[in-house]
Amino acid sequence: MPPSIAEGPADTPAPVTTTARVPQRPAAILTGVVIVLLAFLVYALSNPVHWNLYDHFVWQADAFLHGRAWILFPVPPGGDLPENDYFRDVYPLLTPTGTPDGRALLPFPPLPALVLLPFVAAFGFRADQEWVAIALAAAGVGLAWWSLGALRIRATVRLLATVVFATGTTWWWAAAVGSTWYLAHLVAADAALLAVGVALRHDPAASDAGDMAGAGDRAGAGDMPGAGVIGDAGELVDGGDIVDEEAGPEVDDLDPGSLIARLWAATWPLDRSQVLAGLLLGIAVTARLPLILAAPWLVLVGGGGTRLRRTASAAVGGVVPVAALLLYTFATTGSLVHPGYDYQYRLEVAGYPTLGYHADWDVEDIRYVPQNLGIMLGELPSVLPTVLPDTLQYEPPVTACQAPGAERRLFDPTCPIAIPVDVGTSLVLSAPGLLLALFAARRYGRTRLAIGTVAAVLLIGVFNLAHFSQGWVQWGYRFSLDFIPFLLPLVALGAARPRDGRPRLIAFALLAAGGLINLWGVTWGQLLGW
Repeated sequence: MPPSIAEGPADTPAPVTTTARVPQRPAAILTGVVIVLLAFLVYALSNPVHWNLYDHFVWQADAFLHGRAWILFPVPPGGDLPENDYFRDVYPLLTPTGTPDGRALLPFPPLPALVLLPFVAAFGFRADQEWVAIALAAAGVGLAWWSLGALRIRATVRLLATVVFATGTTWWWAAAVGSTWYLAHLVAADAALLAVGVALRHDPAASDAGDMAGAGDRAGAGDMPGAGVIGDAGELVDGGDIVDEEAGPEVDDLDPGSLIARLWAATWPLDRSQVLAGLLLGIAVTARLPLILAAPWLVLVGGGGTRLRRTASAAVGGVVPVAALLLYTFATTGSLVHPGYDYQYRLEVAGYPTLGYHADWDVEDIRYVPQNLGIMLGELPSVLPTVLPDTLQYEPPVTACQAPGAERRLFDPTCPIAIPVDVGTSLVLSAPGLLLALFAARRYGRTRLAIGTVAAVLLIGVFNLAHFSQGWVQWGYRFSLDFIPFLLPLVALGAARPRDGRPRLIAFALLAAGGLINLWGVTWGQLLGW
């Protein structure tokens, strides 16, 4: 990776990416290894007792090892198997008379269970899901460092953006808690970071505002059947071949056979790197469904040279794991959409009346967006509370600082200076480093990279906001982990000053603020037993 930014004219963004193959210098590799090891240490110290009640995927992995999709549920305490009768998010199977038969399906996509297979095969139900989560989170930090190596930015900027991801977002909390839902996020984000890195390394012009279609397809030609590119000598270039306009008969663009032929010529041969990027994104979907909405990012960024070839190549790779997921869901439930989601929704509507769920709304309902947007952007810790926050309100209110002479302390659950609330914390407060992406808007806002990022963030964000639940209980806003892998390149670009590529001073301030607030939030999460 070049140590400095390549500067161009003042009105033209510097190239974002290097050539298709990015050599990894020994110093960059060593730095990546050190970052991974440090991240592993920080995450391991964040949950030293590995307290984790929710290990659904350990049960699912055990079921797979026994040749079945269902798990035993509910399992009460006192038997040979560990108890799981407190599990949420299960879909009980019923007898012909409508009573539970002691089996249940998990509605979650199965990839995290597949990741746990070797550990469950070796250790059974004693497999420590938290260690796996810590390892996946540390690996994700390494993948973030690697993927940003495709950008032509200074090593200091690359390092800063990586640390923002590692300690300045809810990634830290996901590593520290490692429960069912967070394990799924870690697995999906790791695969997504791989997809982002592969795509960026094979698209040198992703940040070039003058190349909206793609490298080698300068005016958008080749994206539509019948279009071509004018070569340097004035000849028409179509699909990479030079065509003599005076030779041969004219072809009717409306003829179906001609249309198919031109579509074929515009997409074949497929770009192997983009097929791989699509495959990796599809694999991420088999851990977290919302990531399928990041597909527009691969339409605009990646190898292939044109939107059509990029799209076709990514689709060929992505369709395999997504089709496998649909087949698995249909084979186990008889439906392409898991009925466990609706079942759990009805349970939570009835069981959590204080969370604002509506029985007459759907699991995914656009009417949930306003209230959930308030959590995503506006939910703040309770400062100098007189009553300790308790959203569910199952128990009588607990007054803070009841003991005689009690003094408020930073980490005192009975008398806190400030304490996070259980529904989540504003993304602006819990991940301030992501705001660096806004600094890239002026310089890179009209590039394919920026447009693809905005599309992915908005589509994933709105889909998650329309979901009735926003990730109970949590520090930060865990659904942000679905789009952060695609936002991270813009965070890195925004962290660099345009004139010399050095890190902005505000980038260091946001890095420090994010690290401190997440240290505070992760500590509180452990104290509160989240």
